[in-house]
Amino acid sequence: GGLFGVDREEWEKSPQFHEKVMERQEHQQEREQAFLSQNRNCFAIYQVSRDDPQNVRFMNLDWLESHDVSVDRSNYDLIYTAPLSESGTVPEQLEKLYQQFNLEKPVDFHSPSMSVSDIVAIKQDSKVSCHYCDSVGFTQIPGFLPENPLKNAEMAVEDDYGMIDGIINNGTKEPTVAELEQQARSGQPISLMDLAAATHREEREKKKSVVNQLKSQPKAEHKKTAQKKSAEREI
Repeated sequence: GGLFGVDREEWEKSPQFHEKVMERQEHQQEREQAFLSQNRNCFAIYQVSRDDPQNVRFMNLDWLESHDVSVDRSNYDLIYTAPLSESGTVPEQLEKLYQQFNLEKPVDFHSPSMSVSDIVAIKQDSKVSCHYCDSVGFTQIPGFLPENPLKNAEMAVEDDYGMIDGIINNGTKEPTVAELEQQARSGQPISLMDLAAATHREEREKKKSVVNQLKSQPKAEHKKTAQKKSAEREI
């Protein structure tokens, strides 16, 4: 579908979209806070920061140990956060995320594929655990993130950065395409990222409801249609 004359795929490939994604890096603290404060299951991906002062990118834990280097949050950037879409144990979630961020990366993930030295934080059933992507599998890293995150009601989190990675801050209702279009018509500025997300969401819901309708259709109706079709063929 088009977004105000801009095709969605075109928008996702545009420099403006890339710029918007990269702006997240300037809002590390708010986004980490949004992740830690979530009431639902979600995940966060951290990658070694671009300047990589300790030269640890792509190094496994054995190498870190032999060089007496510890895994430190200050050497990392928060790259991506989003809700966990499926249920499963923490190891299962890690495996799914590894596959996804190598083979089917989200359109707004503009960073290298998940690899050795990345950290994946999982928040499941209100517990946060952090896991180092090692040469084989993941190893849990205690103490990477604060044990007791601030319940920061006062912290001014810009709306865009409370939800830009697919996380909704403070349970804010996600705007619909119709609401966003109405805002634009009345001259209010809107976030094109929100619009793209709302379009994706509504298309997904539409597909789901069609599938559910087909599933709930009585079997007799299927049979009748099939009989009718074969009768038509005979004629």
